[in-house]
Amino acid sequence: MNSPTPGPARPDARRRSRPGMWLAAVGVALAVGSGVALLAAPAAVPPGPTAGETALAHAEADAAVLAAAAAGLSTSGAAAAPVDGAQQAAARATRVLDLQRGLLAGSPGPVSPTTTAPAATPPADAAGVAEALDTSAQARRRDLGGVDGPTARLLASLAAGQQVQAERLHAAAGGASAPVPPPTAPPAVPSAEPSPSSVPSCNRAGGPSSAGRSSAGEPSAGSAQGSSELATTVRAEQAAVWTYTVLAARSEGAVRAGHLASAAAHASQEDAARAIADASCVRLPADAPGFALAPDAATPASLAALEDSAAQAWSQLVGAAAPQQREAAADGLAAAARRLAPLGITPEEEAFPGHTEARSAASQAPQPSPAASPGG
Repeated sequence: MNSPTPGPARPDARRRSRPGMWLAAVGVALAVGSGVALLAAPAAVPPGPTAGETALAHAEADAAVLAAAAAGLSTSGAAAAPVDGAQQAAARATRVLDLQRGLLAGSPGPVSPTTTAPAATPPADAAGVAEALDTSAQARRRDLGGVDGPTARLLASLAAGQQVQAERLHAAAGGASAPVPPPTAPPAVPSAEPSPSSVPSCNRAGGPSSAGRSSAGEPSAGSAQGSSELATTVRAEQAAVWTYTVLAARSEGAVRAGHLASAAAHASQEDAARAIADASCVRLPADAPGFALAPDAATPASLAALEDSAAQAWSQLVGAAAPQQREAAADGLAAAARRLAPLGITPEEEAFPGHTEARSAASQAPQPSPAASPGG
């Protein structure tokens, strides 16, 4: 039997094959178009420096300029004897600034060179360097609200260290020294009951938000930002008030007056910390009924440790506080640094008031030549 000869494809079969051909063609076109788009896409732009990196770069550039200026001032007229007070203050400032720029040289980066333009070289005299130091410190403080907590803490410590050097140089140049609180009556012994300022009035119009409150509308202890650090700061200031008040009772004359002035200064610092707690809707714990004093509480080393404890508390508070409260916390740190400066502390402690980690890192880092100029 003869096999049937295949005839031409039927029209309906040809029509069924056309959709498949069109789909294949569209797929090829899409693939080619995607490849062209990928080849034509611009390269990804790397992210720029963060606000914290830029702030630290500016701090490093300023510290380098100031270190060179202070070094030049400390060696001017070096052949003359004796070395005057301005030269001594400049030598100390040089060491402090070298420690600061040495630490900042290892700060995370990188940053663009356009962000690190150094400050203008200050006049080659004590007053000019002092003014430049104060300008640098204020620049560090202006950056506090726009960076993360750890960076804010470091910037506030740098600023406090530079403010101390500025005041010392200004005094050496014949300017007025930092004001010292006058002696006052001994502060009242802390009671076990919280003071009215311990409970913030967070229900006032325009006050803090209701975050961190209990269902009854009262601020919840420990729930607001920086509450633990605020409690520590208040406790450190209370311990200082107590210590100086007791030491005043055990002494007389000028020594007693000095202890009373110190107690008054720390009472003011405690009030400042409570004001931050009020603005932050933090309810502080009840005051301690008292503090134990070590047998050597009146020695310079013990008093330096007491003052440094307060400085460390304020430093931690800068890093933990809400951005809008960092400036006030930095004020507290600056005051603590000012009290520490005359107590025979190390250059690292003076360069980084309250910031123990920075001190440790700076003491281990290789330091540039004190007389080196920026970029030299």
